[in-house]
Amino acid sequence: MTQVIYRQATDENPPLPRDGREALAWLADGNVRFATAAADGHNTERALVIDGDFGIGAVLGRRPEPRPFGIVLGCSDARVPVELVFGRAVNDLFVVRVAGNAIGGDAIGSIHYAMDHFGTLQTIVVLGHTLCGAVATAVDAFLKPRRYLDLATRLALRALVDRVEVSSRVAAMALQGEHGADVAKAPGYGWALLDLAVYLNAAYVAFSLHAGLSTADRSRVTVAYGVYDVTTRRVSAGPDTSSAFEAPPDDAEGFRTLARGLASAPHIVELLHGRRSSVELEHGLAAHSEPHA
Repeated sequence: MTQVIYRQATDENPPLPRDGREALAWLADGNVRFATAAADGHNTERALVIDGDFGIGAVLGRRPEPRPFGIVLGCSDARVPVELVFGRAVNDLFVVRVAGNAIGGDAIGSIHYAMDHFGTLQTIVVLGHTLCGAVATAVDAFLKPRRYLDLATRLALRALVDRVEVSSRVAAMALQGEHGADVAKAPGYGWALLDLAVYLNAAYVAFSLHAGLSTADRSRVTVAYGVYDVTTRRVSAGPDTSSAFEAPPDDAEGFRTLARGLASAPHIVELLHGRRSSVELEHGLAAHSEPHA
């Protein structure tokens, strides 16, 4: 059994991370605690304790002041509760959620609002997740162009897919570059494409956000991306990477290098050749588009 215990902090002004690197370390550490508490929960009693200000100060006449140390742009998927994933309490994170962790006007506006109003911010994190339905829809439209026609009259959904589709195309080019022109015939091509696109989408969104920041804001916050694995509950910057976060590439050449590196990762190769069972892969993707080559 896994218990989540929210405990009222005794410190009226708890410490904040000193810089973006420490802020990311706090998030990575919180994710490890969350994933560890959730692991083998049916066999072992575990607890995740989260300290924070849960409004008791207001009863005593203190006005709660917003003090987030990080912005997280995450997906709306119900399996990815952002604060819980990072083991953080209320008032730690300014969270923006949209399907596919894509960036449109509202998401960008929300992030810039936070940057303008909260001097405590140290980092911006783009959090993707495996088996993402929005990315799966974009991958499906890429693999079967006729599916895109189904979106023609659904303008809002089409706009969302359009924002994600660039990652599907880059992923396809990377797989072809690493594994040859016939890679699309591999039994697990669709699944490998989906996994790769999830990581590239998070990296691309982080790049776009960083590029849109002012010079002053770039020097103030650290921008990074990571992907939450809905099966292991761990956040990582790559399917075979121990780092929870990485900075986004600086340019197109950096994206090509990242995409080729991820495409050659053992996990992607394993998916590509169908060494994981289809049952395992499909778990968690129910009710979403399922990509097939």
